[in-house]
Amino acid sequence: MYDFEQISFLLPFLSQALGPEAEILLCDTERILYAEHPITDRVKPGNRLGDMERSFLEEGTYKTRDSVVNYRALLPSRERLRASTLFLKNQDGSLAGFLTVNIRVESMLQARDMIDTLINGEHPHAGGFAPKHTKYAAEASQPELLSRYEGVNVAIEDIIQSVTEDYLAHFGVPAGRLTTSERQQIVQELDRRGVFLVKGSIGEVAQRLGCSEVTIYRYLQQNT
Repeated sequence: MYDFEQISFLLPFLSQALGPEAEILLCDTERILYAEHPITDRVKPGNRLGDMERSFLEEGTYKTRDSVVNYRALLPSRERLRASTLFLKNQDGSLAGFLTVNIRVESMLQARDMIDTLINGEHPHAGGFAPKHTKYAAEASQPELLSRYEGVNVAIEDIIQSVTEDYLAHFGVPAGRLTTSERQQIVQELDRRGVFLVKGSIGEVAQRLGCSEVTIYRYLQQNT
């Protein structure tokens, strides 16, 4: 049986070392056991695992890796976090739990975007601060695919279907033959639409693109 008490004493130290913007969670394979600097009310000892930890568990990511670092997480408020998860394993290699650190980065990202806007100027298709290296990176190369969705108020499922079908038609291949770069372009556009702020969208997109949910999370982290 894994001794979580041997790990829990590290949480106050990590909390002090990383500062008040860092949420530190110790979980078993079902629930949160300890929490330092919880960011939202959903984070309490006894509450169920978060979506990302459950995804790591269901995908079996821990079987081939010891950790996943610097991926992106999103709060219901749309605030972005930089997250890292260490897999805690039993002696036989089975998963005992997770040590996850979530760091608030929204204010830093906004500051970066404002600096980039001052340097590069406002993007011609954007209504506000939107530097070319973030949300509109794909738009410069694929404007004919993206402009038709502006201002359309449709269900998330419809957005996912419309965007993926248009990109597949543009690339001229089925989802199973997409390259990594092509999948990343699709995920970037869906992210720009706010699709991934809706619960369950990760799984829907992964199914349509013929890849795992962890792969979609990795693409999102690369877009941060």
